[in-house]
Amino acid sequence: MTDDYAGNRYIEALPRPLSLHDWVLALNSLPSRDEDERALPHEDRYLKILRLTRFFRAGARQAEFARGVDAVLREGYFGRDGSNRSHEARQHDVAAALEAGDLLSPGSPVVIRKADSSCLIGLPGMGKTLTLDRVLGRYPQVVRHDDGEVQIVWLKLACPPRGSIRALCADFFMEVDALLGQTTYKTLFGGENASEESMMSHMVVVANRHSIGLLVVDEIQHLGKAGDEEHLLMTFLTTLINKIGVPVLFVGTMSAAERFERTGRMGRRAIGLASAEWPRFERTDGQWRKFVRELWGYQWTAVPTPLDDAMIDALHDETQGVVDLVVKLWIAVQVRVIDDNKASGGDEPEIITEKVIREAAAKHLAPMRKLLDALKGGKPGEIAKFEDIVPMQRAFWKSLREADGPLAGIDADADAPGRSGPAHVGQNAAIVRENLEWRKLDEATIAEVMRQASEALGPPDNRNMPAYFAKVDDILTGMQAAGAKKRSRPLTPDEVAATYVDGDLRQVAARAHAARENVPGAISDSGSGIAAAA
Repeated sequence: MTDDYAGNRYIEALPRPLSLHDWVLALNSLPSRDEDERALPHEDRYLKILRLTRFFRAGARQAEFARGVDAVLREGYFGRDGSNRSHEARQHDVAAALEAGDLLSPGSPVVIRKADSSCLIGLPGMGKTLTLDRVLGRYPQVVRHDDGEVQIVWLKLACPPRGSIRALCADFFMEVDALLGQTTYKTLFGGENASEESMMSHMVVVANRHSIGLLVVDEIQHLGKAGDEEHLLMTFLTTLINKIGVPVLFVGTMSAAERFERTGRMGRRAIGLASAEWPRFERTDGQWRKFVRELWGYQWTAVPTPLDDAMIDALHDETQGVVDLVVKLWIAVQVRVIDDNKASGGDEPEIITEKVIREAAAKHLAPMRKLLDALKGGKPGEIAKFEDIVPMQRAFWKSLREADGPLAGIDADADAPGRSGPAHVGQNAAIVRENLEWRKLDEATIAEVMRQASEALGPPDNRNMPAYFAKVDDILTGMQAAGAKKRSRPLTPDEVAATYVDGDLRQVAARAHAARENVPGAISDSGSGIAAAA
């Protein structure tokens, strides 16, 4: 730690800073793959291909953004002494300003230096939110100090669809309460009768009380959709930055850039250390070619297909350099090739060609065609209209579950016993669970999402996996829109167990407990070796 940061307990609670190279390694999510897996049966290779739903390759732009976020956090805390006396003094100053009624007015800050604000703007599907979540996941979100102060290192909010201040403040109180395991702030400050000014003032109080290190406002393109609130909300967030030294990071699609230009000083200030603009990858971009080379290695076709410039160009032409789309297209291409081989009885060689890439794109990327045409035509105004790629992602999974070509005539139940038995159900459930864990969802949410999806479609098996993933996305979108939605009923032990792959230690422990057997002994007998450490 540098001398500048020594003795500041807020900064000392953070993990060590990383180099750009180490950030790339920390952010990467590269699924396992073995060349011998090409020889597996069709149904097993289908499951291996779905590992690509967890594929994430960080590059220079992600590493530079991550280093910027780290610097914003540390510099924001540099202006706030972490000693108990200084923290109490800041609380006193904020309380006095609140009582005087000028907490939200321009005036003397309660910190020795103002914080930074940054803005990450990019095309949907370029990995903004995913990168941000992986960066934030490196830091503890809550730190409890010996003197009782509870430090919140970062807090992420999604700008409400209508962009209202009241909704944003209410979400803030709910998120802080959830972190602290209480309902205090929502009850005191987020009631229906609270005025917007009161909610904003108390949001400043709470942010100061818990020494929030970074406030992230995602989906900022929704800002200002509720009448004249755009300027008011930006002015309020400027107060957080200037008066109590909380850095703010805005994240949004390309349409958000225009909104920042309209907001005067806030737009000019949003050029901090973590600021970046992520358009699509150009065909000649070195990062694009590195990304494709890494992705191309994840092949489960029986015959390996080498990568050449024609293939790279075809992938770019069909996806316009949008990373989410190229991963989905790569999944669709491989599924088509191995399905065609199975439908032909093994007579169709599993070779990937430029023609297959373009045919798969025509079918499975059809829901994204307007976006792709706008990108191909280089029309910024048209591109800015696309603020959310989630509906297009759901349409992709829907298209993938519909059989291609010769497979369309095969009876869906003809080989059901071989493809959807208990072993395959457990394997598929493990894939879904691993994907949800990768999204940083907690155990209760994972179990609830899988329960709802299984009630709608049955357990995940080879025949319904694309539909199952689409249903999972629908459920998560609904949960996000409704806030912290509670379960309609408690999960049964069987429903929770159904989300584990056979042999999962939690499953082993639960079975041993139910049978009144020695749990550590059962785990040891399972071959994990963990019991010895206990």
